[in-house]
Amino acid sequence: MDQIRLTGVRAVGKHGVLDFEHERAQTFVVDATLFLDLAPAGHSDDLHDTVDYGAIAKGIVAIIEGEHVDLIEKLADRIANMILEYPAVAQTQVTVHKPSAPIVVPFDDVSVTVERSRETTLTASQVHHAIIAMGGNQGDVAATLRDAVRSIDGLASTQITGVSPLYRTDAWGMPDGTPDFHNAVVSVNTKLSAMELLRGLQRIEAEHGRVRTDHWTSRTLDLDIIDFDGQESDDPDLTLPHPRAWQRAFVLRPWLALEPDAELQGEHAGSVAQLLHESTDRDHIDEIADDWMVGGTIDSDHTDHTDTEEIDESYVVEEPYSAIDAADLPEGTAASKAAASASVQSGPVSRRAVISLDSPSTKAEQQFRMAIVTLDGIPGNQVEGISPLYHVSQLDGLPDKMAAVIQISTRMGAHDLIETLGNVEASVGEDLDLDLIDMEGVACDEPDCKVPWPTAHNHAAVLAPWLDMDPDARLGKDPVSFLLAMAPDTAQVGLLTDNWIIGGEL
Repeated sequence: MDQIRLTGVRAVGKHGVLDFEHERAQTFVVDATLFLDLAPAGHSDDLHDTVDYGAIAKGIVAIIEGEHVDLIEKLADRIANMILEYPAVAQTQVTVHKPSAPIVVPFDDVSVTVERSRETTLTASQVHHAIIAMGGNQGDVAATLRDAVRSIDGLASTQITGVSPLYRTDAWGMPDGTPDFHNAVVSVNTKLSAMELLRGLQRIEAEHGRVRTDHWTSRTLDLDIIDFDGQESDDPDLTLPHPRAWQRAFVLRPWLALEPDAELQGEHAGSVAQLLHESTDRDHIDEIADDWMVGGTIDSDHTDHTDTEEIDESYVVEEPYSAIDAADLPEGTAASKAAASASVQSGPVSRRAVISLDSPSTKAEQQFRMAIVTLDGIPGNQVEGISPLYHVSQLDGLPDKMAAVIQISTRMGAHDLIETLGNVEASVGEDLDLDLIDMEGVACDEPDCKVPWPTAHNHAAVLAPWLDMDPDARLGKDPVSFLLAMAPDTAQVGLLTDNWIIGGEL
């Protein structure tokens, strides 16, 4: 089989078992051999018939500079899996060198070589669907749960796919004066096994001060796997489905809100809707916020203190909702107020909006996924398209960035959506930058609302992922394809991967 070889790809990263290797960066060198059929490219002289080894080299650098691993065996495995995401590559051999390894005898080099093929990684690449229940009753629980969602999404090869509303649950069966619990449910897609996912959740609990004693105590954070691909297991370390989920309204109700057709398997199998109807504690739980992931605080009177006054006004002043039933939304939230205000107005059901995402953080991929989940979870929003992930080389000593573009349908006005993007930035991470690039039927040139985004037409970091997402896209009267061809920074932008949203790591 034909080969493409990349030799001596260098980058610095913080990888190793010893404590100081978690903090002190050192050089890693990677050699990669790609096995593929190059005959089509030899005949056509077309890049589309081979692989972009420049993009692969950038992907290798991103992995080295990315999340810490203890073993270079794991680093090599991540790089090999990334390379095999390119469909033309049938097999790869990856060698990771660690020339500055902390070895106490003289040596020239230490390296690990792995070989992977598409067939051998097929099983390992299987994506599982899991339901995770979250709860707590100590401290700022809403903030803790938001951070836990981000941490879960940051687990290797794991993506949050849905977040339920937030609920208040009576401390039923516990001593008088015990604080009420806040509960939610998230759904994830993951390539981790059930036990690997459990260990990851337990680490997140420990990071938030959780000490496991018995089931009937207050806690800062509780994370439980309720369902994993519908599997059934009697393993004492991880019983599936969760043995008490069938009778717990604080699990069933948020799960039902997240997945209305959900079914619980096992000894107490049944629809989640029916199990909730039969649960004895169904009257001890109340929904308190459906937009809690955006930010704000929720105190003892269960009031969400996210600043919504200006948001409510912009809903009325600008592009309105079509009539929807405010009774279907939690009372007092921005969404319910907006729906009530719009119920007497006419207008489009929704508008298409294009949003750019970029970040110099080594955790940019996780930040992007978290932002997308948050935006998709806001009432009136629906994510319709997600671009491939791009690497952006910066000049003048600035750190490189990752970039992507999404398209959503939204009932928000432009002012409100821009403010919401700012709230999401603050909630997810300070390095994250979200910009409203274009909005169907909207032209705005105000200090806090510029649509279309004034400089988007000459930024390849916006145009390249946008074109990949929508080949027919237009910015104003100009095709995005034309604008990209004319953009001055096209050479600084390169494709990393087109399936990053399902999980995995770069």
